[in-house]
Amino acid sequence: MNVGILLSPVIAGFLYGTFGMKSVLIINSISFTLSAISEMFINVPKTHKSPEKISFQAFKTDLVEGINVIKENRMIAIMISLGTIINFSAAPLFGIGLIYIIKEILLVSDIQFGLLQMVMSISMLAAPILCGGIMRKYKMGKLVYLSFLIVAILILIMSIIPSDYFLNSFNSNLVPIIGITIISFIVSLIVTIANIALGTLFNQVVPLELMGRTSTVFNFTVTIFIPIGQMIFGYLYDIISPSIVIIISGAILLFAIIKYKAALLDYDDSEPKAIGDMINEL
Repeated sequence: MNVGILLSPVIAGFLYGTFGMKSVLIINSISFTLSAISEMFINVPKTHKSPEKISFQAFKTDLVEGINVIKENRMIAIMISLGTIINFSAAPLFGIGLIYIIKEILLVSDIQFGLLQMVMSISMLAAPILCGGIMRKYKMGKLVYLSFLIVAILILIMSIIPSDYFLNSFNSNLVPIIGITIISFIVSLIVTIANIALGTLFNQVVPLELMGRTSTVFNFTVTIFIPIGQMIFGYLYDIISPSIVIIISGAILLFAIIKYKAALLDYDDSEPKAIGDMINEL
């Protein structure tokens, strides 16, 4: 998956720069069609009790059961709350804010933007390889805490780059572009580690037979707050300095991870017995 993420910005930048947006949309639609057809032939093993008829009522039943599981397990509730806050504050920064800063403030070319995306993809590919030894030295709760703490600090540091004082200190946009690229690379590296740790933690907390119901609630909650965050922060980028908006994003993430620090570290002292699976959202 990360190899595909690594290649896609380069291919997209080449297609857009050479043939225009129409070719990108045509190829994108073809790829989704081929993906949908290929998924028809996937044989999914049944490890849960599926409803006799798929309906809204069946979805509602699973959703309610998932909510009940979360109410009974404080750690699951904390992880969902943390994931929601992260998606609300961090997703708009890298989904909207970074693009706005690069294209509208630093005025980079499409090729340069594609290279930046490629660098971020390389970090996701390299994270398990470069940081595997470090990850084994920490327990999952502490690893989640340290990872998101570092990300919050890096986001606050990133807020300096689009400021007028920093931009006016250089004759070109080369240094700001390099600065954003380096910070984005490190953030993507740390976020990949955090997702691995968060996924492992989720596996340990949620029993396998309840994973589908719990994941439904988790995905439903964190997904809703992505567009909400994009709308709010997208509006803020239009009315105030991007540096201030980035500070707000970093401050929200920093407050959230500090708030849940004790719970994450206390979890390391327990002996989780249940295992399961998780879909990472960040």
